Amino acid sequence: MKKTISIFIAVTLLVISAVYAFNWPVEDFTSKNIQSYFGQLRGKLISPSFIFENPDDVKAIGEGRLLIYMENDSNDSSMFPTTLGNSILLSHNDDLVSVYGNLDEETLDKNLSAKKTFAQDEHIGSTGTSGYQVRVSNLEFQIFDSVKGSAINPKIFMPRTNNEIALIISGITLQNKNGNFFKLSETKNIASGTYKVYQDRNNVACPYKSKITINGVVVDELTFDTINEDNCKIYINGKKQYLSSNIYPNSDLQMLGETVLTPGQATLGIEVADYLGNKKSISYSLIIN
Repeated sequence: MKKTISIFIAVTLLVISAVYAFNWPVEDFTSKNIQSYFGQLRGKLISPSFIFENPDDVKAIGEGRLLIYMENDSNDSSMFPTTLGNSILLSHNDDLVSVYGNLDEETLDKNLSAKKTFAQDEHIGSTGTSGYQVRVSNLEFQIFDSVKGSAINPKIFMPRTNNEIALIISGITLQNKNGNFFKLSETKNIASGTYKVYQDRNNVACPYKSKITINGVVVDELTFDTINEDNCKIYINGKKQYLSSNIYPNSDLQMLGETVLTPGQATLGIEVADYLGNKKSISYSLIIN
């Protein structure tokens, strides 16, 4: 059933991305101006935000209806790991909502409460430091499915850019069911069992996809398409659902998937890819006891 749901979500997102022609909410959306990717660690949760450093003009990504204007600390939703400060939410077709956070109140339309719609690329305001614990001007940008309650990776809807932050694979670590960690740079002899596979967390970029193979056979995949909330718990979807506490057990590690190791010799393969399909991979020859 979960596999069917995942396939349905993937097909739906592909259809929506083909129909929509959104634009980025800032003029300069190159990698040098990105502070944090969708799916990155934020506090103790997976962040649904794409955060741009020091943009000035903030634009509507597409034609939308003004849904709500939030001021400073008015938001308490668990899907927002920190308050967004002065924020505007626009409602688009097919239940999509775009969120523009950390805006400078002085730059917003004084008649905002009476405004009903925004045109694509219409000026919304300028960034400020109204968000909680925000010390520099940045834009916190999000896209939500208001019906499913899912945060969606903005890259799915936006024009592609060939300027992705290069992914790095390093510090591969296995964690067994007892919570013990084993660095593969230090040992290749591993007891049989079920293991989560981690790498050193990148500070800004986040893989769009990750894949785990055993002897060339795919055993698990993670895709950072959506973040879902269920009973106040936040999940990333892949072949299975993983809690945010699984994806980021601490501030140093990020989960790439899970595998079962059986006695004998095995080649563990790990691959990460960005949204453009650029891939990095590494493999380890293991002796499983």
